[in-house]
Amino acid sequence: MKTLNCMLAALTIAITFGAGLLNARADSLRWVCRYEAMASPSGTKQESFRLEFVFDTLTKKAVLIGNAGVSDLDVFNGNQAITFQEKLATGAIQTTTISHTDGRSVHSRHSIMNGTFVPSQYYGACK
Repeated sequence: MKTLNCMLAALTIAITFGAGLLNARADSLRWVCRYEAMASPSGTKQESFRLEFVFDTLTKKAVLIGNAGVSDLDVFNGNQAITFQEKLATGAIQTTTISHTDGRSVHSRHSIMNGTFVPSQYYGACK
């Protein structure tokens, strides 16, 4: 958490001074998501894990904070939900959609390992 706070502080300083916008201030939105159910080709099961998303409203950039570290994300913010996309080196994409209404969320992993698809989908909620 300390690393994330330092990163956000550095981003604020970089935007404020580096871009010459002396009165600009970065503002970020944060979602902490908890997933309890998982579906895959082998069936459904209970599996608990957490993801955190941070979206900078000034730069329109987002990051995922997970157990593998921090990853840059693409963002699409619609009128009913916000969706984050993580592009993997394999060419696969992982997506997370969060409802603006109630925070319900779906996290989809379109993973590929050694040429074999390993898809999974997780269901939970974000605050």
